[in-house]
Amino acid sequence: MKPLPEDFETWNEEHALKYDLDKFYNHPNRLFRYIENKRIDVLLKLAEINPNNTVLEIGCGAGHILERIKCGILTGIDIAEIQVNRSKARLGSKAKIFRAAGENLPFENESFERIICTEVFEHVLDPVKVLIEMHRVLKKNGLISLSIPNENLIIFTKNLLLKTGFKWVLEPKESQWDLASKNNLEEWHIHNYNLKLIKMQVNIMFKINLIKRIPFYFLPYRYVLQLSKLN
Repeated sequence: MKPLPEDFETWNEEHALKYDLDKFYNHPNRLFRYIENKRIDVLLKLAEINPNNTVLEIGCGAGHILERIKCGILTGIDIAEIQVNRSKARLGSKAKIFRAAGENLPFENESFERIICTEVFEHVLDPVKVLIEMHRVLKKNGLISLSIPNENLIIFTKNLLLKTGFKWVLEPKESQWDLASKNNLEEWHIHNYNLKLIKMQVNIMFKINLIKRIPFYFLPYRYVLQLSKLN
């Protein structure tokens, strides 16, 4: 159920507590881990981060992405206090972490040369407002690297595995994993994302330089896009 704006921070905090991202990134299924690692590798490759670049991650979660960035002046924001605390504990002095919503970034205009936003748009109340803020804080020649889930394909695959008796692929019994087979749209996802929707939203303000389908072109469970400013 989509939360009301006045309840969103509390709702998000509850879900951040419920969904341990360490379990997500260390899923017992090798194919699941392969897809997520490939998403991150492509995301960071398309970010094209240089040592002197100012870098912002919107929705940094527990700091797993920032941890893998090898250079740059790093900043992360997340709306959930527990995620901010997790990121600070994970990253130490490697990055500055702030509690803030993507729809209201606490930074001056054109503050960053690179922005990363991965698997976030489906969780926020107003993705277009987040894009407007990304446009505002991105420098003129900056780049955005973002990813979204292909929600319909993910749900179709989950349902197929459950109906054919292959639930163990998603949730091996010995792992005590209890999240993978749930319908994301009934849990933490507010929006049903696909390539058509993200194209429609970004085309107003950004040029799409590249689109990568993860893990394969013919099996896109994730889309990673590189964007630059139109003006």
